[in-house]
Amino acid sequence: MIKQLKVSALLAALMVSSSAFAAYPGYLNDPASESIVRNNYNECWRTSSFDKAKDGVVQCGDREAVKAAAPAPVLVLVQEKISLSADVFFNFAKATLKPEAKEELGPLVEKLKANGDKLRSVELVGYTDFYGSDKYNLKLSQERADAVKTFLVDNGVAAEKVTAVGKGKADDGLTQECKAKKLKTQKEMKECVAGDRRVDITINAVKEQMVEQK
Repeated sequence: MIKQLKVSALLAALMVSSSAFAAYPGYLNDPASESIVRNNYNECWRTSSFDKAKDGVVQCGDREAVKAAAPAPVLVLVQEKISLSADVFFNFAKATLKPEAKEELGPLVEKLKANGDKLRSVELVGYTDFYGSDKYNLKLSQERADAVKTFLVDNGVAAEKVTAVGKGKADDGLTQECKAKKLKTQKEMKECVAGDRRVDITINAVKEQMVEQK
């Protein structure tokens, strides 16, 4: 009898203290551990004021856990840059694609077509070395960019997505570097600035990326 009175007194004390603490309203709270008191069956101890709709918690099985929103796909822009050596794709001072150049461009065409509707644009920019007049180089660089565009379009890449522009020797960054080397022959100089003779390709496409919902 005395033991039962002590247990009752302990429970009464817990109920009083838990009502003041009220970390979990509607449940018997243990202030020391800041948790819900459980009975011998490991069930949460609910008070007489318990309201499942208002007080229910997941850990006691009185409320369903909120499921995290599934990741949602969003489209992100991906940009890729490719530089084509003019010496590989064209003969010197020419704008007609070499046969081997068409073989090199084949995989690029397939890649662009594989993107389908996700392909946004293909930007072609032609450049030359410093040899020749500004007018001549501007024309040559435009013709080379146009030649690459024609090949892409003729092989199935949407024409409205491809732009081509020539910028002549606007980016002949190797000129000063090669001149500083004081090369002995014109052939050596032309080889040194070969990197300035090129067609740069920028591919803009989108891809799906999964993003966690907040």
